[in-house]
Amino acid sequence: MTGRAVVEQGVIELVVRLYPAAYRQAHGAEIMATYREMTAGQPWRARLREGVELVAHALRTRLRLGAAAPAGRFFALAAPLALGTAAAASGLFVMRWYVGLVASPAPLLVQLKAGLDGWNVLLGCAVAIVVAAAAALAGAWRRGRWCAAAGSLGFAAAAVISGPAFGDPVFTPAMMAITALVMAACPPDRRDEAAAGAAVAVVAAVLVPLTALYARALPGISTDYGSWPLLVLIAAGVILAVRNRSVGARELGATAVASPPFVAYAYTSAGDHLLPAVLAAVLPVGALLAALAVHLRRQVGSAR
Repeated sequence: MTGRAVVEQGVIELVVRLYPAAYRQAHGAEIMATYREMTAGQPWRARLREGVELVAHALRTRLRLGAAAPAGRFFALAAPLALGTAAAASGLFVMRWYVGLVASPAPLLVQLKAGLDGWNVLLGCAVAIVVAAAAALAGAWRRGRWCAAAGSLGFAAAAVISGPAFGDPVFTPAMMAITALVMAACPPDRRDEAAAGAAVAVVAAVLVPLTALYARALPGISTDYGSWPLLVLIAAGVILAVRNRSVGARELGATAVASPPFVAYAYTSAGDHLLPAVLAAVLPVGALLAALAVHLRRQVGSAR
């Protein structure tokens, strides 16, 4: 066995130790044998990809986020909605930049040069999130979801580096990082198809009217205080609950978990207007608390 193989074997043994002890004792040898079989003769990129997937599976098992676990089923519902909110918020960011580019009297090349001084990474990450989310919701779930999560983390880092000139250098990055975690928490082989369809509807219902608003195509409306995306998301959660004929605990909880990009948008759009800012904070938190209350009530009722 070569030195590289010995190192790789040691790393895989460490990865296997990420599994819970009982699971590791029952399946550890099988996991390592399967990894060796799947990576035999493969290039380093393929071995690295399999290693990353093994780490992700170990963490999901330890955190009880498997496809059969209650938490896994919950994030299978929340992750498509999170993809939709991240795509819609990123699309709004791109459209605001584009509308400002078209409306400005400055020459196009001058504006592009100025934009590339500090916004190129933000714009690139925003476009990447939109494309990856579209791919994931269209069927390329595994790769699209991970690319969207990576784009969300990149956007968060770029927003911190851009500082106050971007908008908010703390709140927006935190919300995008949370969204990336929600995407990553979803089991790779499971997603809620109804939630995926709702996510596409949310993107359309948010982007179309607000893009028209930025382009001043809606007479009599001069500004937006950030509440519309949150209202659309909550409406989607209610529709999902009606469709599933449930009390709405999981659906409203999923909308609350998926709401951070829209909360960040409302926070940065509200300005001095207190009511929209309060709505931005209260609506998703209220939805989550209501969902938890209903869930606890059902648990107590079933225990009697």
